[in-house]
Amino acid sequence: MGSYLRLEMARNFRNPVGTIMLVIFPVGLYLLFTRVLNLAQQGQAGDFAAHSMVSMALYGAMGGALGVIGGAIAMERGKGWLAQLAVTPLPAHGYVTAKLLAGTAGVLPSIVAVLAAGALLSGVRLPPGTWPLLVVLILVGVLPFAALGVALGYAIEGQAGGLVTMTVYFVLAVLGGLWLPVEAMPEGVRAVAEYSPAYAAGSLAWGALEGRPPTGASLALLAAWTLFFAALALWRYRRAL
Repeated sequence: MGSYLRLEMARNFRNPVGTIMLVIFPVGLYLLFTRVLNLAQQGQAGDFAAHSMVSMALYGAMGGALGVIGGAIAMERGKGWLAQLAVTPLPAHGYVTAKLLAGTAGVLPSIVAVLAAGALLSGVRLPPGTWPLLVVLILVGVLPFAALGVALGYAIEGQAGGLVTMTVYFVLAVLGGLWLPVEAMPEGVRAVAEYSPAYAAGSLAWGALEGRPPTGASLALLAAWTLFFAALALWRYRRAL
């Protein structure tokens, strides 16, 4: 699995166009909210900029994990890569694990860019140790979406794959409170939102802004979603061989 993981890592960072798009999109949205539209209420600009920074960093990372992995799988299926993998000693769980880890690492530039925009352009000020902690927590939060990207890549073929992936991406982001705080949602929707994977991921980093360590409930929920999506990805990959 180690060799295949290195191959996946190298492929992620040899696509400069994809990396640039992963950086521009979330940074652009973040600056639109905080610098152009100025959605913060009076007296809450600093809190809003920091909270939005984390939300957009996670939003961009989610999109990268889902879209990049799904797109790579579509190319692999079209070029007959699966047939070649089937005759190698690489086990199915090794393939899924490598995709998951490489996809998660591939969104690192996007996360760093949004955090840098928050610090340099929006005046976000945090304790020095909080910045690397945010990077780690957001990367951990991306794991279930990387697994979901693999599952969707093998579940849906053709042009429908991109449409379904984008729909799932947007719904999970909204439900997870990345666009609208969960507290502002109707009570019935909020009850569902608080168990969504995006909310579990966001909770880790939002808590870090306030100096709170990750809660056991958030970690358990995130682990459960990661295992569920990884099992789904493994099942779909085996069916596709």
